[in-house]
Amino acid sequence: MKKIALITTNKILAESLDSAMKSMPNSKLELVLLLNSHQALLDAEIHEIEVALIDMGTINVMDKARVEGDRSLSFCERLNKSLPNCQILLLVSGDDLVNRELATKAKKKKIIHDFVFYDASLKYLLAKLTAL
Repeated sequence: MKKIALITTNKILAESLDSAMKSMPNSKLELVLLLNSHQALLDAEIHEIEVALIDMGTINVMDKARVEGDRSLSFCERLNKSLPNCQILLLVSGDDLVNRELATKAKKKKIIHDFVFYDASLKYLLAKLTAL
């Protein structure tokens, strides 16, 4: 089983994805919900996660620093350092131009492995998580 952590402060998103994944008994994915952004890094290490599915809105809460107008991705960098084999997948709003650009830059710099838009289908998201 591949251990995936959903890192978000959005409880509706977390509970919905958790419920959807539990309804798929043949899935080879185990979802861990990390809802406290202040201890998400420690929890990720304790659970020895293989994939971090990170809600981009949560990163904005965790990384309040701004560098030349860009939001920082220091949480993702710290996660890479703590768990170098962990794949990072960001959940991004397609309507948020700033976060879309930030996710694209982070992927090019290899800070993250990929990103998915919130409006992607559940089937696509699960296929992406399985492929990582």
